[in-house]
Amino acid sequence: MTSLPLTQLVSAMPESVVTVLVHSGDQAQAIAGVELLDCPEADGDLPPAQLLLAVGLDPADETAGDAALRTAAEHRCVLAVKCPLPAPARFVERAAAQGVTVLAVDPRVPWTRIQDMVATLLAARAAGRGADGRRFPGGDLFALANAVAAIVGGAVAIMDTRQALVAYSNLPDQPIDDTRRRGILGRQVPKDAVADHLDKELWSSEGVVRRNRPGDLPRLAVVIRVGQDVLGSLWVAFADADGRAVGDHEATLREAAGVAALHMLALRRLVDDDQDSRNRALRSALDTGEAPDRRTGIRLPAVLLGLSESPRPLDRATAGEVDDDMRLRADQLRMLDLILLDGRSLGHKPVATVIGDRLYTLLPTGSPAAVPVDHLLDHLMDRARRSLGRAYLLVRSGDITSPAGLHEARRDIDAALDHLHDERAESGTYRTQELHADVVLRRLLATVRDNADLRTGTAERIAAHDAEHGTDHLVTLGAYLRHFGDVGAASAALHIHQNTLRQRLRRAEQTFGLSFRDPARRLLLSVEIAALGKGQGRQGSGERR
Repeated sequence: MTSLPLTQLVSAMPESVVTVLVHSGDQAQAIAGVELLDCPEADGDLPPAQLLLAVGLDPADETAGDAALRTAAEHRCVLAVKCPLPAPARFVERAAAQGVTVLAVDPRVPWTRIQDMVATLLAARAAGRGADGRRFPGGDLFALANAVAAIVGGAVAIMDTRQALVAYSNLPDQPIDDTRRRGILGRQVPKDAVADHLDKELWSSEGVVRRNRPGDLPRLAVVIRVGQDVLGSLWVAFADADGRAVGDHEATLREAAGVAALHMLALRRLVDDDQDSRNRALRSALDTGEAPDRRTGIRLPAVLLGLSESPRPLDRATAGEVDDDMRLRADQLRMLDLILLDGRSLGHKPVATVIGDRLYTLLPTGSPAAVPVDHLLDHLMDRARRSLGRAYLLVRSGDITSPAGLHEARRDIDAALDHLHDERAESGTYRTQELHADVVLRRLLATVRDNADLRTGTAERIAAHDAEHGTDHLVTLGAYLRHFGDVGAASAALHIHQNTLRQRLRRAEQTFGLSFRDPARRLLLSVEIAALGKGQGRQGSGERR
């Protein structure tokens, strides 16, 4: 049975994702598998040396916590719980008393990611050891590429999801064609070969796939995965025109992909640490309005994206469930992962952060990307619908060329999202330029609402009269003014006869001393009614007057 020392597993995980909360004291403790513990007390047989992912467990719940600890102790397993640090003291004390090792997982990290990481680390350890215990060397990806090349007799190249060449074999007398030559020189899959590298047959396959691109040497390829997450691909070019049968090298290349996953996890960890630093810098810049330090990696010019849950959820969404807020938060973080991973894989360098219930992403535009921004946004919205079952509103800023523009762009995006939510707009992508007039109007109305010196008080008197007497003067006047004095359009909006509308207008003029012939008064009344947020309704046949 393949197992991984607990200390090695923890050190292989990204920093701050997993923390040893309680250690049993067994320095030789190892993990041989990962299991979901979706109820505190597991029934039936449970293999020993498992990492138990305590889904839904609140360590502060003493009853559930004790049951989970008993399960872990009885089966000699390690328990993983989600909780912010410091953890509840009583839970820590009970874990120590029972001799159970407990790992604390960052609450923002999905359990599926932890499960995939552990499973991949175990699989890669098994593949890397091989029959003789030393199938492939433990060095870097270049050493792995050379080892594979020596075994299968071909030229090896390893690519990441951005189609960047991260390693290649360099043994003497290796076969080479023009595509391989240009790829090594540019450290990137040549543009004319990208379509072949992204072929659906390969990326949906769990095994080795043969590729025969016209003009190139025949190749075998295998995808490098962490669970369901794709890290890259490994390719072997052969000199003979007929290539090699897949079955000849299936086992070797799949083993090599497992070992490569370990190395690429380490590479991603370095990338993710750098990404986290940029994400924090973006949040600080958006929150404070202060210019980010250039050392943070924030690059301009760029466009800022703001994303929030649509007021019109998809049928598949979980609106109304007891744990809807938790699901929304989890899906929000999954959407952040989609933006970062898919954005990088499609040639962009996104920086993203979550503030409140909104997700912000900065897309540098200074260097050309493989996919235009508009196409990337369409792809992300489609992924959200298909993968998360969520519908989002996404607002895109114009080009930001200075640090001060970041804070201003966020302000515009927030105002645009507020407007779209109030209007119950369809999910989709919007531009701040398109919503500029609506944003300016919202700011004008907010200023009028907050400053009594900018109001005549007429709209407030009418609202008070309506409340006291059960009349609808404010609704009537609001419709009339919104339609610029067009009696026909206003009466249609109110679903009343034109003569009824004219009678109401005369009554309002007499009751409140209004003059619809004065343009200034009409303008002020229109603004005040809008600032009250009333007078926007639609009235029926007119029982109340």
